[in-house]
Amino acid sequence: MDTHSWRRLKHFLEMKKPGWKLKNRLLISLILLSSIPIAIMALSSSFISNRILSDQTDQMHQVFLNQVEKEMNSQFKKFDELMLQYTYDNSALSRFTKDDLTYQNFQLVNDLFTVLTNLRSGMENVVEIDFFSTSYNKIVTSSGLLLQPEEFQDPLAIDKSHTLTKYGGWLDTRKHLNTRLDRPVITYIRPMNSAGSNVVNSFFIVYLDAASLSSNLKANVSDPATYLVLNSDGNAVMHSDPTKVGSFIDSPEFRAELTKGKNMPNYRFTMNLDGKPSLINTVYSANRDWYYVSILPTALVAKETNQLRNILFGVSFAFILLAIIIAIRTSQSIYQPVHKLTQRVFHDKDTSTSKDEIHYITEHIQHVEEHNDFLQKNLKQYQTHAEQYSLMSLLIGNSSDTTLQQDTFQNKPICLFLLETDPIYMKSQYSRNDQFLMYYAIDNIVDEILSTKGITRIMMIQPGLFAILHQPEQAGFQQSRIYANELLQAVRTYLKLNFVISAGYSESGLPGIHDVFTQAKHALRYSFSLGANQVIISDELDPSISDQADALVEVENLILQSLHATNYREAQELFTQIIQLLKDDSSLTSELVKTYCSQLLGAMMHTVGKDYHADKESVNMKQLTMELERQRNLQEIESFFTNQFFDKLIVSQPEKASFERQQIDEVVAYIRAHYDQDISLQLCADLVNLSSSQLSRSFKKIMGINFVDYVIQFRVGIAKELLGDPKNSIQAVTDKLRYTSVNSFIRIFKKITGTTPGNYRKDTQELRL
Repeated sequence: MDTHSWRRLKHFLEMKKPGWKLKNRLLISLILLSSIPIAIMALSSSFISNRILSDQTDQMHQVFLNQVEKEMNSQFKKFDELMLQYTYDNSALSRFTKDDLTYQNFQLVNDLFTVLTNLRSGMENVVEIDFFSTSYNKIVTSSGLLLQPEEFQDPLAIDKSHTLTKYGGWLDTRKHLNTRLDRPVITYIRPMNSAGSNVVNSFFIVYLDAASLSSNLKANVSDPATYLVLNSDGNAVMHSDPTKVGSFIDSPEFRAELTKGKNMPNYRFTMNLDGKPSLINTVYSANRDWYYVSILPTALVAKETNQLRNILFGVSFAFILLAIIIAIRTSQSIYQPVHKLTQRVFHDKDTSTSKDEIHYITEHIQHVEEHNDFLQKNLKQYQTHAEQYSLMSLLIGNSSDTTLQQDTFQNKPICLFLLETDPIYMKSQYSRNDQFLMYYAIDNIVDEILSTKGITRIMMIQPGLFAILHQPEQAGFQQSRIYANELLQAVRTYLKLNFVISAGYSESGLPGIHDVFTQAKHALRYSFSLGANQVIISDELDPSISDQADALVEVENLILQSLHATNYREAQELFTQIIQLLKDDSSLTSELVKTYCSQLLGAMMHTVGKDYHADKESVNMKQLTMELERQRNLQEIESFFTNQFFDKLIVSQPEKASFERQQIDEVVAYIRAHYDQDISLQLCADLVNLSSSQLSRSFKKIMGINFVDYVIQFRVGIAKELLGDPKNSIQAVTDKLRYTSVNSFIRIFKKITGTTPGNYRKDTQELRL
């Protein structure tokens, strides 16, 4: 070999970038292979090439057949799903089964023909689609014909349809069925049930063009192999040669050999077909009991091998140097796709390491997979939170959308359990974090008791109140009572707290869960009469208990309304009614009365908020609760509320009223100073550190007029002054007072004064004259 050429090659290799080793290795391998002694090169290359080409051809056909089989099954499945989606409980189609399909009902037949035409135009490879009404024994075709079954000229399809009750059925390729169908077709029959019923009263009969489907069997027209799909009887359901679709393979040996590969993913054998030794690959499809077959004459494989051997002999013997050049160019062409991929993915990567491109690509794929796993984990967490939020919205009535719950809860009855403990006791005895830990403890208990009996979800509505939704496999009102008692016993045993469970039952499932939640929450009000550690079912309550509880709740609401309106003395008088109602019920124990009063105290303190202070110090709820527990009777409890709650509110009321007046005066001063600017309720609320609703109530209380009306009236007063000067046009006054248009200003001015700005100016000038 020429030393000069070798030095040039060595110099070329040294110019390559370090790290990207794949191209260099490929190039060196090809050069060494081309430099092997001639005899060994020719013989070994011929043998290896023959084996490689044979194996590659075999593998290529197996891969291709597997791909075709999957694509065909996928196509048939999509077709089946499309027909199922179109026919399942389709009330729009049911009208075609209620009346007889006759030419007297021309509009009905014409509408059905339009449906069939549109359906056929939206599907690939469909030759004809027909509607068979079994109720009246009539068939309408997509070609516009109205036929009796005997006129339909396909008795096999008619007979097949009578055997179907739920799922669609297939008939393999048949040729020349009738004058309408002059080509090989595959038949699909889909039953259609009446809307809301399981009764089959009609069928769709669809004919697929087998020759058109056969076009998917061949990757390209230059492929010399023959591809076909055979059924168990040896009929060609599909064939890469359209003229042979529907033909029969009259070779018992061939069919017997096919059945050997029935339980294998791929099967290969050789056999003489039409006098030619052929390499045959098969893939069995259990979905249709079909065999996907490729047939390639072995002479074609041998021919390519011999040609390659002769080329190798000639090139190796005469042009070793030329072979090296060819190897270089070959390596470049083979390497180019990999090079482009690595450059695109790793354009800024350090290539000083010894790794080649395959290592980098592998690492990149691993990184992408790890990132995908991370995203899937986050997506699962998001879906869980979204489901919890949606379920909470259903319960409290903020939403009626059950879309996110369809995969969790079925359209069956659901049991609802509201589990409540004393929230005031919870707040006084446990920190906020411990209160949330209570949720996880109850979640574990519920999971242990109910998870094996059906679908279960738990939510914390508020500290001390938990909602549990349970959809058992066998739902029933009595069953919900049993589950509620089991839950109550478990939480009392493990948590050592007093609980009340209010049980409800929704026959309609999720759509009715809000009403059940409202009833169950309302029933919790009766717990103070029934006592702790009870299961409450509202439909079974004693009317006297519910009447007493409703009376207490009514007075409670009046007290809270009075406190909200800062009518503290009125609230104190109403509280005496609460004490009297409790005295009238001799069945109430001291523990029940104290529990009820503790809850009422918490609600009242929450209502007055910052108005309740003890010498301007923060309130210690735990101490108040403990002091309330020390009261021995209702008289002492009443004195406790008077001294510790109402008296402190009444004392602080004048100071609050003075501060409230000061805030409103500040807002009024701002309005008078900035009437020619944009003024909003929220802007003024921020000015005095109140919410917009608080400012609105205080403004109406102090000024006797709501905020918006005051701003309008003050600006109208300014407008009157400005209109008294003839130099001020109505447009100028409109802009000065920040109205959006002259028409808006005129409308508001007339509403307040009873006259238009123009008439007001005219009247004013006449008075001056």
